[in-house]
Amino acid sequence: MKVLGIHDGHTATACVMENGKLLAMVSEERLHHEKEKGGFPKEAVKEVLRLSGVDTVDVVAVATLTPPLLPEEFSSPKFPRSFYQAAYRLLPRTFLQGSSYVDIAVRLSRWFSKREEKVKKALGDLGIKAPVAFVEHHLGHAATAFFGSGFEKALVVTLDGAGDGLSGSYYVGEGLRLERKGRISAYNSIGEFYTRITEYLGMKPLSHEYKVMGLAPYVNYNERVKKIYSRVKGLFGVEGDRIINRSGVYKADYLRLFSRLFFKVRFDVVAYVAQRLLEETVLAWIDNIRGGHENLAAAGGVFMNVKMNYHLLSRFKNVFVMPSAGDESLAYGAAAYITAQNGIKPQPIDTLYLGREFGKGEIEGALEGLDGKEFRIEEIGPDIHEYVAEMLAEGKVVARFFGRAEWGARALGNRSILADPRRLEVVQRINRMIKKRDFWMPFAPSVMEEDFERYFKVPLRTKSERYMILAYPANKEAVRDIPAALHQSDLTGRPQVVYEEDNPTYYRLIKRFKEKTGVGAVLNTSFNLHGKPIVYTPEQAVYTLRESDLDALAIGEYLVIRRRGV
Repeated sequence: MKVLGIHDGHTATACVMENGKLLAMVSEERLHHEKEKGGFPKEAVKEVLRLSGVDTVDVVAVATLTPPLLPEEFSSPKFPRSFYQAAYRLLPRTFLQGSSYVDIAVRLSRWFSKREEKVKKALGDLGIKAPVAFVEHHLGHAATAFFGSGFEKALVVTLDGAGDGLSGSYYVGEGLRLERKGRISAYNSIGEFYTRITEYLGMKPLSHEYKVMGLAPYVNYNERVKKIYSRVKGLFGVEGDRIINRSGVYKADYLRLFSRLFFKVRFDVVAYVAQRLLEETVLAWIDNIRGGHENLAAAGGVFMNVKMNYHLLSRFKNVFVMPSAGDESLAYGAAAYITAQNGIKPQPIDTLYLGREFGKGEIEGALEGLDGKEFRIEEIGPDIHEYVAEMLAEGKVVARFFGRAEWGARALGNRSILADPRRLEVVQRINRMIKKRDFWMPFAPSVMEEDFERYFKVPLRTKSERYMILAYPANKEAVRDIPAALHQSDLTGRPQVVYEEDNPTYYRLIKRFKEKTGVGAVLNTSFNLHGKPIVYTPEQAVYTLRESDLDALAIGEYLVIRRRGV
């Protein structure tokens, strides 16, 4: 059975699954080089069909019943979403805190928006005539978590800003089935609260929530901060199996509430209280619904909060957090759910290297336009990985472009900028060269599997540790060996644990670095210019090299070295 999965909201994505195996998955942003590009993923559909070698599909699985939110609609929503956002002011809070109205609202939204008609037309324009099946938003998230985990039975939880009238839900997953046990209305969204905090702090909503998380540890906790948190703590609560919004506001009205609550309050304090409220609320909810379950599978944008995710590890025997758990994963979720509905168990997530691999000729074509006065090109051959490791040990900052492109929000070595994690000064070098990150944001390490527990406090081993979706407290060895790849305020790290079987060439690189330095990790940050998505093509890689001050680019078996003045 061949299924084309589609998510057509922000960070639009397409994937192909055949008989339960995920063959390819690509987000539209990578092909347009436009970060978080939304809408129907026309180019991504063509790309995943080409990568998978699939000419025709049996069914198209589309995530979300109602029109998904696009970034440009966040502040100026279209009808009928604008109507619902205005109507909430007239409705009793107790009504909004429930979810009895959700199904009717979803049906009306589908009818007004002509969603099915528009999607089928977009598919028809690509020559795709297969039947179309729509998968409810949170059911799609649940499918990513449960089927991605490989668990035979698990508690499955989803939380995000909102989708199809809900901000969360929980299920029991067993075999091919997901049985919904409860749901949380969009009005009660802890994710919406956090996004509005992001907006209030002058950052980009639906994008920069991770910056709020990164800023939170810098607070100087004292009696004043404690008093501010006591005012904020009551905005959300947990009652039974539901998270409850007690603030009395929703959507943009949060900003007026925040202007009162946080009058003359420092930005780091705002970030701290938001992060603390998120963690305490979500963990209390999960504790309430846990029952006797030993396995937890989690997905949805709220679970992109890597600091919060760490606390899940002490609560269950096994934990799986869907990598890149936001809406970009819904293409996979829709495809997996429809596959399961047809009696085929989707295979667990075993790799995120699901994009395109470029050949030698394509790489050579991209290198042709480089100025020989500015760059020197060397063909190194199969030993390039060890060669790069030695450059890192010498203090060079090198971009790596090799093999199949990663899918998702995190670079996992194949489209990465690498550096020596021992050298704290490298943080400023990378920021000056290319990243231009906010001063409080840390970089991350790629750590050899055998060195993971030497560097971090690890209460539970989980498949998710491979994908930079969990943050761990650092051990003393990490503070000594990889300080540049840690959060300097709270000494935590968001590692990618590298297994040799997952990425043999990247593992070789880190192993060679360890042979040279004694350190089994390298600093890894995504290969992109500030405000751009992670590079996908050789042309994008060369463009990024030109527009930055990187020391070198390792692309395929070629090394491009920037000539420096003597």
